[in-house]
Amino acid sequence: MSVLRLCGLTKAEIESGLQKYVERGLGVTVDESYLDARVEFSIYDGSQNRLAMTTSYIANEFKDYLYSTTDESLEQMCLKLLKHNNLVLSTAESLTGGMVSSRITSVPGASDCFFEGIVCYDTLAKVVRCRVSRQTIDRVGAVSKQTAYEMVRGLLVGKTTIALSTTGVAGPSPSEGKKVGLVYIGVGRDNFIPVFEHNFTGDRNEIREKTTNMALFYLVRYLQGNILLL
Repeated sequence: MSVLRLCGLTKAEIESGLQKYVERGLGVTVDESYLDARVEFSIYDGSQNRLAMTTSYIANEFKDYLYSTTDESLEQMCLKLLKHNNLVLSTAESLTGGMVSSRITSVPGASDCFFEGIVCYDTLAKVVRCRVSRQTIDRVGAVSKQTAYEMVRGLLVGKTTIALSTTGVAGPSPSEGKKVGLVYIGVGRDNFIPVFEHNFTGDRNEIREKTTNMALFYLVRYLQGNILLL
């Protein structure tokens, strides 16, 4: 048996991409929740060498969504990589309301590399707590690429050496004239802070869960040094 962890695809999309391997005798079990998936592989003839080689091929095919080959969760990978890189994380969350920081702090040892989690739900909180420019809020709104960027940048002081932000419209109604499901996720340190835009579908809870998983995924990929591949 071997396991890959992927983020960003639905169960149906993963199974479709693996169909050719299933037809060649690969056993596949996909457990996916809100775009975070654990994919388990087995070979019916029991050949470990064949299984390892096939898993390697699949990992390369799904490289844009791969975050672990060691069966570790998103939050476990985040903590492992933060410690490895000797970095301290802070989070600024709007629509996710603390879900990201809760996942991080659920892992033992989080106190070694997690400084704080701010739930800056109100627009004023983004300005006061995360130092987002009032001009940015007035010009492009709280749900915007620039706001997500400034939320990260505003946390990069003191002990915090890397930060993560989420802002978006979880619903059930549009906000600022922006549709439900529009989400921005920022992650970075120093002068390199990429921001990712998504248009998620689903109800309020589903959008928040998907945002949380993707935020953790981007943090992992940033810490792995391959965020530019996305």
